[in-house]
Amino acid sequence: MSLATVRSPGSVLLVIVLLFTGLGWGLTISLATLATASGIDPLTVALWSAFAGALMLSAVLLVRRLRPPLDAAHLRFYLVTGFLGTAFPHALSFYAAIHLPAGIRAIVFALIPMITLLLSIMLAMEKANARRFTGILLGLAAMLVMFLPGVEVPLPGQMFWTLVSLAAATSYAVENVYISLKRPAGLDAVAALWGMTVAGTGMLLVTLWLADAPYLLPFDASTAELSILLMAAAHLGAYSGLLYMLAHGGVVFASQVSYIVTPAAVMWGVVLLNEQISLSIVLALVLIMAGLALIKPRRGGEE
Repeated sequence: MSLATVRSPGSVLLVIVLLFTGLGWGLTISLATLATASGIDPLTVALWSAFAGALMLSAVLLVRRLRPPLDAAHLRFYLVTGFLGTAFPHALSFYAAIHLPAGIRAIVFALIPMITLLLSIMLAMEKANARRFTGILLGLAAMLVMFLPGVEVPLPGQMFWTLVSLAAATSYAVENVYISLKRPAGLDAVAALWGMTVAGTGMLLVTLWLADAPYLLPFDASTAELSILLMAAAHLGAYSGLLYMLAHGGVVFASQVSYIVTPAAVMWGVVLLNEQISLSIVLALVLIMAGLALIKPRRGGEE
């Protein structure tokens, strides 16, 4: 299924879910900036963002009357994915949000599918071909455009935080590969997300203790606190949308959300943060979109 083939009411609903999923995930990048702008420690923001998500997922499990498996194999899976997909990248992302515009971070995070594909090829999980290799090179080119002297990331500090964002994106990509290889058979997707989020929350709690960072938010209904709640809700809503698209539209249709997330994140940066769209951002965005088009799976098989 592609956008060009939409005809039935069910297909129209899929397109609506696709649009709102992309807009929701794109929104979380700007919300991260709003959450850290008030001076709250990024580790504190990361903890409460994960904790809010864990509470919402727990409510979903209660409504569904689903009990996540807690044997040794599942606990190991939760711990690894909790580190790779929550604790480590969340902490890095919120620190980077203080120093980098949402548009730059959006373009860096758009590299996640490309890094995932590259790792999968290295592990012989996916086949390499010229089309996909070109897509990966276009993603690299998008990064290089932002590193050109005097263009978008001119200061050494900003270059450093761009690399920090890249480290967070790489962690998400490693998580994707690990899930493909090690996800226990029959594990419900929401239960898996719950286990990952709860484990990540626990790791962040320990990290705050080791770093002697504050545990509590001001609890004054500030923009930061509202942003944290909205981030958790947007993540949960977007993930639910992704599951719906995978179930009713297939992996190829669902993969098209990548075309919406990055432009949406840039747009939210303009609307919510008054960021400027420079020529380098536009060029990097075009390169990223072209790269994503080349690496995505084709309907009916890759070859």
